[in-house]
Amino acid sequence: MKSKIAKILILSLTLIMIFGSIPALAYESYETYTYSIDGKAVSSPTAYSASDMISSNSIGLSDLDGKALKDTTDIFADSRGNVYLADKGNNRIVILDKYYKVMDVDTADGGTKKSIISTYVDEYGVTNTLNTPEGVYVSDYDPDPEKNTVLPLIYVCDTGNKRVVVFDGNYDYVRTINCPTSPLITSEKFVPNSIAVDKYGRIFIVSYACHEGVIVLANDGTFTGFIGAQKVTYSVIQMLWRRFQSEEQRAASNKNISVSYNNITVDSDGFIYVTSDKIDEEKQQANIKTKLPDYSPVKKLNSTGAQILKRNGFFDPGGEVDVFYPQDVSKINDVALGPEGSWTILDYAHSKFFTYDQNGNLLFAFGTKGSQLGNGVNLKAITYQFVNNAEVAANPDAKPEYYLLALDNTATNGYTITVYSPSDYCEKIISALKNHNEHNYDQAIDDWQEVLTRNNNFDLAYIGIGKALYSQGKYEEAQEVLKNAYEVDYASKAFKEARKEVISKWILVILAGGIILVVLLVKFLGYAKRKNKATALKVGKRTYGEELLYVFHLVFHPFDGFWDLKHERRGSVRAASTLLLITIVTFFYNSIGKGYLFNPRGSNMSILMAALSISLPVLLWAVSNWCLTTLFEGEGSFRDIYIATCYSIAPLSLTFVIATIMTNVMTIDQQKMVTLVIAIGLVWSALLIFFGMVVTHDYSIGKNFITTIGTLVAMLVIMFVALLFSSLLLKMVSFVTGLGKEILNRV
Repeated sequence: MKSKIAKILILSLTLIMIFGSIPALAYESYETYTYSIDGKAVSSPTAYSASDMISSNSIGLSDLDGKALKDTTDIFADSRGNVYLADKGNNRIVILDKYYKVMDVDTADGGTKKSIISTYVDEYGVTNTLNTPEGVYVSDYDPDPEKNTVLPLIYVCDTGNKRVVVFDGNYDYVRTINCPTSPLITSEKFVPNSIAVDKYGRIFIVSYACHEGVIVLANDGTFTGFIGAQKVTYSVIQMLWRRFQSEEQRAASNKNISVSYNNITVDSDGFIYVTSDKIDEEKQQANIKTKLPDYSPVKKLNSTGAQILKRNGFFDPGGEVDVFYPQDVSKINDVALGPEGSWTILDYAHSKFFTYDQNGNLLFAFGTKGSQLGNGVNLKAITYQFVNNAEVAANPDAKPEYYLLALDNTATNGYTITVYSPSDYCEKIISALKNHNEHNYDQAIDDWQEVLTRNNNFDLAYIGIGKALYSQGKYEEAQEVLKNAYEVDYASKAFKEARKEVISKWILVILAGGIILVVLLVKFLGYAKRKNKATALKVGKRTYGEELLYVFHLVFHPFDGFWDLKHERRGSVRAASTLLLITIVTFFYNSIGKGYLFNPRGSNMSILMAALSISLPVLLWAVSNWCLTTLFEGEGSFRDIYIATCYSIAPLSLTFVIATIMTNVMTIDQQKMVTLVIAIGLVWSALLIFFGMVVTHDYSIGKNFITTIGTLVAMLVIMFVALLFSSLLLKMVSFVTGLGKEILNRV
């Protein structure tokens, strides 16, 4: 018996050791997550796994010259998969093949040389040495488009020498680009630290010392201007002070306030991505929710410098969302272009990577600080390495093979390159983006559904399915799916198309219903008019219904309406309270009855909150106005003020109902019409209250205007006193409760 138990225990222990190791193989030292619509981090499957760490030894530098990488500042992968390192500390550019080894390159004289650029001979026969190069970029240049003879050109930011040096694919010198001759730029501003070149040969340079934006040069090095200058803001004091400054002083203050970019890259369409880590932390974090480009740490510019980055996600694509700034705000120092329009930014403050699609939706974020494989200490740059571009170009169905490379510039880790391999989850997302971009919507839906099986909290998958259904003309299905991700823009488009189908099918019924509604409204207003005329001649007390019906005369004829309301007793407290109750109910209906497009998260208020939101301002107004007008010879009693105010807010009931119905039949593009209806009700009611007080107190327009301002001030004073009293009362209750507990504990 004991031997059987021992065998079972040994077998169990063996199984635990075997199968228990499987999760450990998939374990990463960092978390992968996205952000929900409420700004909270939501865990997601691993997107990239750290598969390798490349050091100076593995590169082959130790066997070459014994010089390890030192203060590396930039990394770039060309279209052939070769990797370029700006080895600033050793004044050189190190080029690696796609297997991360220093290569042997054939020379013109039949010999070989290592793929390292440090010294060169210029066109004048002078030997030059790179001086602290900080940026490198490789552009595929096509000197003869008809022959399709693409040659790589290597652009090096020779930062210490304040110039750009260009080399060919054999790492031979081509030309030097010095500070251009122009009154708009000086040698002090031309200190290149990052560079990019578009497919037309235009050169875009980021300089530490340049606050006017990105420096743009033509293919021949001619200066063409600045683009994308960062927004400069001033406080009120600064704006006043600038009025007394000279032009030189204003220019100097611009330098102090405007911030420069720190990195740049260009996509295949010639659009420019730039990053900055010097934006004010509070402004940058506030920009996360407003999604305006002014204070975003990453921008996408066209050739004229206009900001064109799409910001269709829940938040601005600028890194961390849920932070306690300023210490936790993301600091962005590089951007890399990934597959299918995706792009990744590097947050060196947290050693994290944030990947977005071309619409600005967050696909995933991952990374953390540390010394384990996959973590970073002092991350400086990132790039995507595509190692089979030629195969993909020859066969569009071939699967791209790519990696995310991160350059860690720290002596403790030996200035390493971390290689991140995409997981199946990541590749499925990229496949969904690819199929959507290529209009393979059925396949895109399948891809997104598979993503949801792995991460059912991934809102972008619902959005992707909804977009695909919309593109297939399945508008009602698209709306239902998009609601799962609180998506509004495409849901609005789908609703618009579905609405067209409904209107085209039921146009005659809709027209007939509209005509009937107008006729009934006209009939009712005519009945109310006749009834109010008859009531005006009636002797004796008015009925409750007649008092309510009188509101239809008052809202259109305020002067004689308010006169009769007070002097002829056409209204009453019970009717006024009923109108107040109706306004509360319609306000509550506006809260719970809005269409999805105008209230995607389904937020609403309780009937109690609706009652307080309407009744408290009305009562506060009546009390404040009565207190003030008794001191300024007002003829209205508190009862008169209350009745006049409740009758005056009657238009709000109508506009609340109309606006709520409109939200269920209009798209988000027509939101201004809904806002206009609410605004009409508010303005209409405000004017009625104003003129109602004129008649009620027998004031002139001027005197009533002054008392209205005084009433508003009195309302603020009463609210302040009420808050102060409630605060003191709560403290007293807390004190008495605490004292009672202490006495009980002592006893």
